[in-house]
Amino acid sequence: MKKIQILLGIAILGLLTSCLKDQEDTFDKPSAQRAEEAIAANYQLLAGAGNGWLMKYYPSPYRTYGGYNVFLKFTADGKVTAASDIDEPEASAESYYKITQSAGVVLSFDTYNEIFHKFSTPDPVLGSAGEGWGGDYDFEFISVSPEKIVLKGKRSGNYATMEPCKDDKWAEYITMVKGIEDDMNFPQYKMKVDTTEVSIVKSNRNFEMTYATATTDTTINVPFVVTDAGIEFYEPININNKEISGFKHVADTYDFPSTTDANIVLNGIVPPINSTLVNGLWACSMSNMGEFGMPLWNVIKTQVMPALGEQLAYFYFGKNGSYWGFTFNSSGYGGVIGFKYQLVGDDKVQLVYNAKGNQSNGDWYINPKNAAFFYMVAPFGCSTELAEDGSVVPVVRTFTLTCDNPKSPTWIQLADDDMPNNVIKVWDENLDPFND
Repeated sequence: MKKIQILLGIAILGLLTSCLKDQEDTFDKPSAQRAEEAIAANYQLLAGAGNGWLMKYYPSPYRTYGGYNVFLKFTADGKVTAASDIDEPEASAESYYKITQSAGVVLSFDTYNEIFHKFSTPDPVLGSAGEGWGGDYDFEFISVSPEKIVLKGKRSGNYATMEPCKDDKWAEYITMVKGIEDDMNFPQYKMKVDTTEVSIVKSNRNFEMTYATATTDTTINVPFVVTDAGIEFYEPININNKEISGFKHVADTYDFPSTTDANIVLNGIVPPINSTLVNGLWACSMSNMGEFGMPLWNVIKTQVMPALGEQLAYFYFGKNGSYWGFTFNSSGYGGVIGFKYQLVGDDKVQLVYNAKGNQSNGDWYINPKNAAFFYMVAPFGCSTELAEDGSVVPVVRTFTLTCDNPKSPTWIQLADDDMPNNVIKVWDENLDPFND
């Protein structure tokens, strides 16, 4: 028995030795040399694309903001020029890049680029305070060929693809993409997959799709990038065993067929203006508060904020995930001031303060002993006078709504039915609360 065990041990040792030898023979060059050669080859490949590269880039670890087109032109001496549909079509910016070895071969945009670094700059208006959009500037090379490069963000873990540009008409492409995005932009959408009805709303370049299964309601987030052909998902989704990868742009229509199944169609919906209001997230600023609201906001700007030593980064109104009301950020302190709404007909809405909806720092900031933000929301649905116990008094206000474009409004105006001097305008864009 002992002899058999010894022989078996020798046999296993021989197998291990064989495996090790095979591994040693896999590479005929030291790892450092292989890395140097890969770096040199990647420099050559990047600089060799005469018209540059088109990157499909997704900032944020959760791809919250969707994807963006980024044009990049590299030179052999380490310079890179960038343009993107996050900016104006004709805009471009130059900086430097490098390729290094760091747990893989890594492409780094290591000096500030006014366009590329918009995705990663900690700007509280463009994303969240301290994080911005959480974008990458260091990318690991995953696969490389003259036709396509696949990168992986070191910070977000998101994949980015780069393909060589067919021509150097970057501005024309960006203009086209912006036009297609406008054509395909609706307040709400619906889609039918076999017998399953899917309701869809959009935030940035991210669809929130909700549909019923046999056991429960399911909601999925689907980030996408807009291309010259339409909408392309970050990765395919599957509903009822049907794969969907995106939708084709069709001009002058509300209906956009799936790129993978012509029987699946994204239908744009133009809902009543009050539905658009309550299902969106709208920026507020002092200059848009009207005759009644501007003096109240000015108290917060000139007295409260200096006393706190804080800066209000944003003040949004509407639906933010499961919260409804006002979402704000003051020098990194975020919160929600809760409101309730009631739709009236197609063009009216009733609003009222809802203390139970306050979240995070909402209670602290609305408190008159702290930041008195009840002054800022008073035009929408509370009194400027406090109750005897010092609490905020809800007031139901009824507003008539108008907008610039029912299909895709850039602003909605709320005119108080009972107070002619209380006319508010909210915007579908980023605004500085006190300076825009």
